[in-house]
Amino acid sequence: MNVTALMRSVPHRAPDLLLTALDENHAYAVNCSFPNSFRLLNRRQYEILSAIDGINDIETLARKLEITPVTLEAFLLMLQKTELVGFDRCRFSQPVKPVSPDTLNFWIHTTNSCNLGCSYCYISTLNTGKGMSDAVRKQLLFKLTETVRKDGIRQIRLRLAGGEPLGQFGAWKLFIAEARSALTDIGCKFEAGFVTNLTLLNDEIIDFSKAYGIGFGVSLDGLEATHDATRSFRSGCGSFGIVDTNLRKLIAAGVPVSVNTVVTNLNLTGLPDLTCYLVALNIPFRYSIVKGEKIHAELLDEYLTASFAIMGEAIKRGWQFSKRFQFCDLKPNELGFQTCASGFSGGAIYVDGTFKYCHVQFGDDSASGKSIFNEELSLVDMIAVGEHHEDKKSDDCKKCKYRSICTSGCPVYRVDGKDSQCSLYHHFIPKYFELQAMERLNLLHTRPQ
Repeated sequence: MNVTALMRSVPHRAPDLLLTALDENHAYAVNCSFPNSFRLLNRRQYEILSAIDGINDIETLARKLEITPVTLEAFLLMLQKTELVGFDRCRFSQPVKPVSPDTLNFWIHTTNSCNLGCSYCYISTLNTGKGMSDAVRKQLLFKLTETVRKDGIRQIRLRLAGGEPLGQFGAWKLFIAEARSALTDIGCKFEAGFVTNLTLLNDEIIDFSKAYGIGFGVSLDGLEATHDATRSFRSGCGSFGIVDTNLRKLIAAGVPVSVNTVVTNLNLTGLPDLTCYLVALNIPFRYSIVKGEKIHAELLDEYLTASFAIMGEAIKRGWQFSKRFQFCDLKPNELGFQTCASGFSGGAIYVDGTFKYCHVQFGDDSASGKSIFNEELSLVDMIAVGEHHEDKKSDDCKKCKYRSICTSGCPVYRVDGKDSQCSLYHHFIPKYFELQAMERLNLLHTRPQ
């Protein structure tokens, strides 16, 4: 298209554009259906983007805005690269589900044993048996290598959970070393991490984790009183003091560690204090809303808002919000075609080798499942012929501006095809982008001239 033709083209804003003024001088724009499209705008750029009405062409807009057509054209072409705008009858992109995966993610139930006695634990088979046997682990490794060769998988990630997986560290230390060697030899990258209560940690675990790039996802319900009320040893003693000490050991050793907090009625009032604590530790953390039970909506909004305000103040001091905080399963920048790997590129493997759609189904005999001892199916085949909840979304979700950010929430816990926290997300997604804009502004102000 030559310059003359482009000048006569009609620019359109993306249908899923979120355009918001921050203050008198700054705004932000993001196409909620195009990855990494977030852009900080000055006042003039905001006025230009606001003026696009899908009726007037570039020349007409330029006259109304009192800007040269060439300048306007250049600005709009820049915005077109991330589909904040398009021209004439262009079709805007949507996240598309690939034909097949090249990366696999599995939740591994390493053991039913746990050293804590959390009353709300969803694992119905907890403490009904020991850890995964050598035979199952050997079959798991065989199945991983078989799948890589058959389906051309280039990367595999395992989340080693339980129960408490660090109670089985010795066995998994051997498995990780063997799996990494075997998969690397056939051109597949291998990663593993522990999903843990972090009450069991020693120098051997730390040294091995550093050597093999093992990460830790740590469950934390709040600060001392809150955490100890829900996560105590069977003796009744709280676990926060130990977890805090071990978190600091991992941080000092340079081992990747993040915190996940499931927000319930029992701990939501402690979120602001917990936010201060996690910001000070400067590690990634995630707040997830409890599934399958009601939560006090007004209090949740109040204490989440207070927590976001604390993060806003931390941003002014240089805290990296976009690299440190995740809210539920939301994908504000990378976007997605579904919430998690289940049903496409992953699933959950129980202690006996049973393959399930999701780890919350462990112990549920009504949930269908294959076995890794099945000789006819690779792991990719098991995913394909298994349950598929991920595409069951409400009509509201399919039309929603935030559909690629929210992806309708957890497939297993959707209510009428949508996440039960839908209205909460509509309130906090713009807040998330507002904090991201604050982060960008702070970087501009602190960048050396």
